[in-house]
Amino acid sequence: MNIQQIEYVLAVVDLKNFQLAAEKCFVTQSTLSTMIGKLEAELGIKIFNRKTKPVTITTEGEAIIESMRGVIYEIDSMKNVVAELKGKLEGELKVGVIPTIAPYLLPLISNEFAEAIPKVNIKVKEMTTAEISESLKMRTLDIGILALPLDDAEIDEIEIYSEPFLVYDCTEDDHNKKVTLEELDYSKMFLLEEGHCLRTQVQKICELSNLYSSNYNNFDFQSGSMESLMRITKSRKGLTIIPYLAINNFSQEEQSRIIEFQSPQPARMVGLVTNKFFVKKKLLMELHHVIEKVITPLLPQNQEQQIVKPV
Repeated sequence: MNIQQIEYVLAVVDLKNFQLAAEKCFVTQSTLSTMIGKLEAELGIKIFNRKTKPVTITTEGEAIIESMRGVIYEIDSMKNVVAELKGKLEGELKVGVIPTIAPYLLPLISNEFAEAIPKVNIKVKEMTTAEISESLKMRTLDIGILALPLDDAEIDEIEIYSEPFLVYDCTEDDHNKKVTLEELDYSKMFLLEEGHCLRTQVQKICELSNLYSSNYNNFDFQSGSMESLMRITKSRKGLTIIPYLAINNFSQEEQSRIIEFQSPQPARMVGLVTNKFFVKKKLLMELHHVIEKVITPLLPQNQEQQIVKPV
């Protein structure tokens, strides 16, 4: 068994096709198939069922795929340790960001972060909190950016900034400068679909007033997109609760719809998460530095806040 054979297997797993996997690995299909066949013979099990289209993984194969991914991750980790010891920042960095942070944070930091680590191939993907957590544990993801805390013993957390929540009020009611939770019209409240941590945070904010009920609104809208949520809120003349950075590119008319909460303002803590054994520390610290440098000046300072947990 060798590393190349494992890489061939994982390429087939990911692409579900021997020809595409061979092209990805820059070998002929016959070479890739032969090498995988030799590995299967050595292990004494069949990893793939070649008779199905697309190719499927056998029950026995499923049992060892995770171990193979772990082997590749550990080898990559060792390479990164060596690179950092030599003062090099290179290789690949996989980052997952929850959808209620990604569209507002990434445009602000992506250029500066990419320029700071020009030899690193950065791959960013929108993922839910649950997906990020699972991928970190599977070691298929390096860093997650999400709302803290996760309170998971297998995951390390780094707090970066607290982001207040705001009310986006498109009702025809009079707009006050600041509101309390009790003053909101919960019959017109729209939320994200289940599975998004911002939804649970907003529900907790609402529950603080003891007024929230999911049955108030007879228009059941489900979306994982903040942009869709705000558009339907506007068209239905409703209201919703959004993170502070969401208003960064608002028009003047949209800005007029924003209402702040009275002190203490409900807020979320945004930060970075990694597997406990994550080794790309310099890349992690560089990302932390860029986010802190760019985002902190955009947020209100010296205001009393109440951090709302995501789960």
